[in-house]
Amino acid sequence: MRLAASLERGSEYDRRRYARAPVQIGAGLRSGGDDRPSCAINVVDLSTGGAGIEAGVHLECGSRVWLKLPGLQSWAARVMWCDGNRAGIAFDSPLHPAVVERYARG
Repeated sequence: MRLAASLERGSEYDRRRYARAPVQIGAGLRSGGDDRPSCAINVVDLSTGGAGIEAGVHLECGSRVWLKLPGLQSWAARVMWCDGNRAGIAFDSPLHPAVVERYARG
């Protein structure tokens, strides 16, 4: 027996829970304790629940990181996926929607 099925956009089966806004933000990313230096990254999309990033360093899925956006405190997150120099991170606690809007406007 064969069953043909497809997922609809925006359905409950969509992997992302939050709509992401495309952005280009220079930011910092660090792992470990406060004494560890951050590395420069580029945030390519942003939502209240997470971000897509480009980094020149190796990131491991499941690792804990802190994202430092300009003008904000460091925000705790977990690396959810990696593909070459790109990765997706999920925030431990969501950003306020006004913060995302501010960065999305440029």
